[in-house]
Amino acid sequence: VPGYDQVVTVANFRNVIYDIRSSGEENSPHKRFLAALYEQIFRQWQALSRDAETGRALFSALLRALQEKHIMLYFTDQRLNRLAELLGWSGAQAPARTHDYFMAVETNLGNKSNRSVARRTTLDVRIQPDGTFVNRATLTYDYPAAVAQNDPAVNPRFHGPLDYRSLLQVFLPAGSVLLDTVNFPIEPTTVLEENHTRLVTRFGIPYDTSNRFQLDYSSPLRVETFGDFSRYRLLLQKQPGTQGEAVDLQVSLPPGAQIVSASPRPVATYELDRPILEFRLRLNTDQWVEIIYR
Repeated sequence: VPGYDQVVTVANFRNVIYDIRSSGEENSPHKRFLAALYEQIFRQWQALSRDAETGRALFSALLRALQEKHIMLYFTDQRLNRLAELLGWSGAQAPARTHDYFMAVETNLGNKSNRSVARRTTLDVRIQPDGTFVNRATLTYDYPAAVAQNDPAVNPRFHGPLDYRSLLQVFLPAGSVLLDTVNFPIEPTTVLEENHTRLVTRFGIPYDTSNRFQLDYSSPLRVETFGDFSRYRLLLQKQPGTQGEAVDLQVSLPPGAQIVSASPRPVATYELDRPILEFRLRLNTDQWVEIIYR
């Protein structure tokens, strides 16, 4: 990086940034360093992309970063913004007025330990005979010392207390109603919006512990019907900039329903008092789930 006695690689990037951040100087020296680093990256990209093979590798990496929301685009030209939204490269949330929807968004409060906190979402969907659905979302957090002790961001001397504290916002279909909660220290506040219902709360995960929180809610939406066929659709949206989060999804169809098709392919289907489909997903990108039954 020009002007700095630093060589940055994939392996040492986070350590270099947090070492600079912990220097205690004013005016955010790590942000000035990042600005210089990105200028150098762009210069090297322009030079390296002249080679066809290297250029293809660079553009492939950029495309993946756009698809996985590690890079987002915004333009002063609104026509280009509409194009970016159509491609899913703007980071915008999709409205949830005609289909089931789930998105959990977090903001850390006090430290930068997100990378050492693993979150897993379990979503249980129970479709009623009238086509409405009642859902249960369980958010499981694991904050192990074995991972955090190797994370340069987890350092109470420079980067805030060890315990993880978060502002959580859960976005659901518009008009959803919160029925019950389990284990939240602060009862979520419901915010009704045109395109979503938003549940907002705060919580903490002590260092080297795990915890689980649960939300039960109903939706006024109904599955789409086409003659004898019904279609359930769910959009799981990823928070931009996060690693791929694991999602376990279970969908229970009404009693007597027959599965016609499901996308993606479920890992298991079985029947108790009603047909049940199970999915194992990872949110590297936004995920659509569609089930057609009769």
